[in-house]
Amino acid sequence: MRQGITRRRFLQLAAGALVGAIVPAPGPDAPPRRCRSPFRIGLGEDPARLLDGDDPEAPPVRDALRPDIVCAWLNGYSDGSTPRGDLSYFRHWHQAGRFARWGAQGYELMIITWENYDGQSAYYGPPTFGNYHISEQFLRDLAELADMLARYPRTVYFVLATEFSTYPACRYDPSCSHPLAYSDRYNALTREYYDRLIPRLLEAFAVLRRRCPRARVGLGFGGWLATFDVNTPEEKAGRSFIRIFDPVIRASDWIFFQSMIGQRAHENGGLGNPDQIRMNVELFRGYRKPIGLAHYNPGLPYAERLDVMREDLQRMMDPAWLKAMQSRGLRLFAFMRYGPMKDNREGILDLAAAFAARFRGSPGCVYLPLIRKSP
Repeated sequence: MRQGITRRRFLQLAAGALVGAIVPAPGPDAPPRRCRSPFRIGLGEDPARLLDGDDPEAPPVRDALRPDIVCAWLNGYSDGSTPRGDLSYFRHWHQAGRFARWGAQGYELMIITWENYDGQSAYYGPPTFGNYHISEQFLRDLAELADMLARYPRTVYFVLATEFSTYPACRYDPSCSHPLAYSDRYNALTREYYDRLIPRLLEAFAVLRRRCPRARVGLGFGGWLATFDVNTPEEKAGRSFIRIFDPVIRASDWIFFQSMIGQRAHENGGLGNPDQIRMNVELFRGYRKPIGLAHYNPGLPYAERLDVMREDLQRMMDPAWLKAMQSRGLRLFAFMRYGPMKDNREGILDLAAAFAARFRGSPGCVYLPLIRKSP
């Protein structure tokens, strides 16, 4: 005996029929409606070169990788006794209307802040000894930059103080004779610096959010910190050092880190960039925030090793690696420089483009009615 249809089931069927009448089933040749991938590819190091052809060798890399985000750097330097940030090219881009154009083209922006803490950049002069990111000038520079980007129509990611655990490297010994003795650790000596940096970063978050509505802010960790741990009453280093910054992490929108190992895994005790990225994602997933690799590079800038990059990309295209990283929160992967990919030397550009496509994926949104209309 056929059972009757309940009132609830009748209403479900009626609703389905109504949806079918309003939203007809797609024809056999109709493409699915596309969604934007939740996974982002970033590309640096100069948006003007990438997007406006200031360097004619840059657009082919842009066209191959199709970045969602273009990356630029706000670099701190010492101007006599005063630390300040190099806003010169940001001001030029703003005055020339480039920000407005890039936003209209659909690009998101990433601004990474760093300072010439040990004088490694001859262009930026003497060491800052970490003073820029704890200064009032840092807040003033961020306020000016945020005002330039206040009407930017896309997301603007701010990665603050990238690799900040190195900034005290010469602070307590200006000769820089033993920089590692003062890097990556919180102890009785370095406490004065980090106890000033933490509240300054929280102030910086507030400045950016107040002035730039589409700002998404976070702190930039050195990727190596996740690979070791020291946790004693006298000193916190590595993973325990990261936990000192819990107040900043919890106040952030994203968690950012970098990975710039210039060796293949077998040359570095089995630790290559894919391994270091995995260790960071595993560590940061517990905070339940989106995670971004703010700058990946196979070694130091302008000294990259293409064999390292090739091995990294081949390993990171493994579906198991991709699935594990994305399921644990990695949402953004940014290449620090387009330079290594120019001219497709050793097929690196082809590999990078293939990786970018796999990381970003191509999800589709197909809206099917509950009941199809009869033809």
